[in-house]
Amino acid sequence: MIKLLIDFLQFLYTVAPLLLSVAAFTFLSILLSKSIKKHATVYYIVFAIPFFLVAIPFVGRLFGAELFNLVRVPILGQILRDYIHMGTFGFPLLVIIMYMGALDPKVRWVKRLLNIRKELSIISGFPVLTHSLIRVTNNFPSGLKFFIDKDGYLSNTPVASELGAGITSFSFIVGVLLLVLFIPLWVTSFDSVHRRMGRVTWKKVQRWAYVLYALLFIHAMGLQIGWTLNPRGGHAAPKVVAERTVKQPQKPVAGDSAIVVLPASGHGHGHAAAVETPVFGAQKSGQGIRTVERAERNVQAESPKGGRRAQNKGLADIQVGAHVKRSIHIGSLILIFGSYLYLRVRKAKKDAKKKSRSLQ
Repeated sequence: MIKLLIDFLQFLYTVAPLLLSVAAFTFLSILLSKSIKKHATVYYIVFAIPFFLVAIPFVGRLFGAELFNLVRVPILGQILRDYIHMGTFGFPLLVIIMYMGALDPKVRWVKRLLNIRKELSIISGFPVLTHSLIRVTNNFPSGLKFFIDKDGYLSNTPVASELGAGITSFSFIVGVLLLVLFIPLWVTSFDSVHRRMGRVTWKKVQRWAYVLYALLFIHAMGLQIGWTLNPRGGHAAPKVVAERTVKQPQKPVAGDSAIVVLPASGHGHGHAAAVETPVFGAQKSGQGIRTVERAERNVQAESPKGGRRAQNKGLADIQVGAHVKRSIHIGSLILIFGSYLYLRVRKAKKDAKKKSRSLQ
């Protein structure tokens, strides 16, 4: 049962990482709300560490200094990559903060979230700034070049769809506007800044959060649509093909072996696995080793002598195409922001009715 649950979560993380991350962070935020409120500084430090581990070597490389690179370190490297890609940490936290304003504050678990809204806003800043540091530096210049010097952009960049490249470039520019909006909203979340600004001024600044949410949707949706129309900057995703290296003697004999290198199971990345398989029936020098069709058979299939059977594949082993994943991402964004808009409008109507009744 536990293995099935783990396989399901891995599969869900592969096809719908945003939805899973939003659900996970919502659950953890509710569960740890008292701890986050009481030990906020500790949480700030924990979430700030990956930011500095990415920012310090990145800034160093900009000035020609090669300091360290922890992106390939197991576990820690995955966390750093998730910080950079935004979808696992920054985006889900922003979604949770966004939804707080649309939910009923009388509900018990909503109260627990609202109690740490400020803390979650500050925590979200570290993955958001990590993402912005890398993406703005790497993607904004090319996105801007598309509109300033389109001919130069198209001559140096492989493009499968000019429309897709344009949408992606526009989304990169929107991302910079998001950063410009996010920084003052994030800074004013700190108590020291909040007190100096005063309640009235602070509320006026925080109203810009609604513009931030709208641009966040445009930015995320634009990237997904742009990459769908123009995958990998014009290069379609390569098909996963088994790489085979065969050791073939000049005069093979029955019982000799061949080394077949196959890609590791998983999500299309990882090291290849070398499997030694016996060669049967190679009695004549012209026959060579067995054919490619036979070599492509599953090396874990049941042996002729009745050996162990192949292991059952779990949900995590299911391969989902890039276009399917992209469609799921787009559907996730529509679901998240569409439901938020519905809940926010419904709450605004209820609040307006209560206000009108109180004035009567």
